[in-house]
Amino acid sequence: MKNSLPKSSVFLFVLTLSFSTSWAALSSILDATPGSEDFISCIKSNSNNISVSQLTFTSANASFLPIWQAAVQNTRFLKPSTRRPSVIVTPVEETLIQTTLFCAKEHGYELRIRSGGHDYEGLSYTADVPFVMLDFTNMRSIDVDVANSTAWVQAGAVLGEVYYAISQKTDTLYFPAGVCPTVGVGGYMGGAGYGNLLRKYGTAADNVIDARFMDVNGNILDRKSMGEDLFWAIRGGGVSSFGIVLAWKLRLVPVPEKVTVFILNKTLEQGATEIFHKYQTVIPAIDRNLHIRTQVFEIYIGNTTKKTINIMFEGIYQGTTDTLLPLLDEKFPELGVTREICEEIKMIQSTLVFWGFPSSLPTEILTNRSAIAKLNNKSKSDYIRKPIPISGLKKIWKKFMENDESALLMINPFGGRMADYSETAIPYPHRAGVLLQVLKTVNFNGQASDTTPTSLRRLSWLRSLEELLTPYVSKNPREAYSNYNDLDFGVGNANYKEASVWGERYWKRDNFKRLIRIKAKVDPENFFRRPQSIPVFSSSLSDI
Repeated sequence: MKNSLPKSSVFLFVLTLSFSTSWAALSSILDATPGSEDFISCIKSNSNNISVSQLTFTSANASFLPIWQAAVQNTRFLKPSTRRPSVIVTPVEETLIQTTLFCAKEHGYELRIRSGGHDYEGLSYTADVPFVMLDFTNMRSIDVDVANSTAWVQAGAVLGEVYYAISQKTDTLYFPAGVCPTVGVGGYMGGAGYGNLLRKYGTAADNVIDARFMDVNGNILDRKSMGEDLFWAIRGGGVSSFGIVLAWKLRLVPVPEKVTVFILNKTLEQGATEIFHKYQTVIPAIDRNLHIRTQVFEIYIGNTTKKTINIMFEGIYQGTTDTLLPLLDEKFPELGVTREICEEIKMIQSTLVFWGFPSSLPTEILTNRSAIAKLNNKSKSDYIRKPIPISGLKKIWKKFMENDESALLMINPFGGRMADYSETAIPYPHRAGVLLQVLKTVNFNGQASDTTPTSLRRLSWLRSLEELLTPYVSKNPREAYSNYNDLDFGVGNANYKEASVWGERYWKRDNFKRLIRIKAKVDPENFFRRPQSIPVFSSSLSDI
């Protein structure tokens, strides 16, 4: 690994390469949206910005489709049946956001807010009703304050840009967020956010210390003026249910000048089952400086037609190889990490490695949104609180053997700092007792859409895997990660019983009820809404 990564380490990168889509074919189905003139007239008459016409787009504009498409991070939504906005607004300053909010309310449009476009069900840029999309692509400034270990980051910045901006000032501070460079900051913290530093520093939202936020009336608030209830809600409860986040103030955390990374693959024939079985308990309890993510997928053995399971162990240690190796020799010798596969690099380079790039690549690539492969998949999440027994692992492996190489499990260990927080510290409740978070994915690579016979078989396989995992994952509720939103849970919200079907999976009962109470205070007319947004009920929650 000194010079290059193992071939299998780029599996996720290859897996998620997007299929090509004909812009001409998509453009042919887009006509100017009838009725959008009322919104455009409202924007122009209420804005002092002379360039507003260059920042507002309907499907009559040649730039409309490229702007919409640019941040569609899951290419399964690039199909003719996807409902697009009536209008796209790309503000460069806050007054146009206020005007957009006013005009959307005035003319009966719903509002969708897009920062990075990584939402798993495309809810920031699609809707089944007429809507305006507020795209933060032009609002992405980052102000790093090394002396105070903080950074103010506008909602339109992506994680790769944040990491790069920090690295230009210091190698000994970082922000504990995710590994995908194109995830937008605006919505990411709204769902809590996690990454390779979660065992040492918790979620990203645990490290948010202030925000600049616009409420439903267009008022711009900070932590003090919004109050602790609303500040609690927007850090993990889905910020777009309550208003519009304009910027986050982040607490930067200390990291060593060099961290140690390694990638190691194990197949069933190399004892992967027994190694993973031990991994489930050892790694959540190990030194907080160590994080080992795993990816599970099927491969063919050599040039044969026989399949096996490959488990990729991707480790990052906040320290040197000399300290890491004795730790693993004591706690997890079965993994077989050697000095030869370890590499000491800067923290920002580790983000390259975990996204499937060589560490030698210029880190500027993290700021190049078009250089990062998009996804083309359907995903689901789970939390594991008790180790899956060997017998259960074998059932899972058998299920993977039925797949057509389109499936992936990505597993992150918890424990450490995550267990220090109360379930109610922020809305994100998946804390003490969680061993692993599991992301289950099938991709639609090679398919024209997610509705071809092959794609539908893959979806069916994913749902059958979901059923197979039921005995081994959390219960009452079966927990799920709100940033990996899944409309298969349902979208009913006429009353608490309907909404609890999905709401308690994301936030658990106490947090979900608190979110509903806060929503009723700050947005009683439920303007900020979408499928699975925090609902408003006519009856009081005290009656439930």
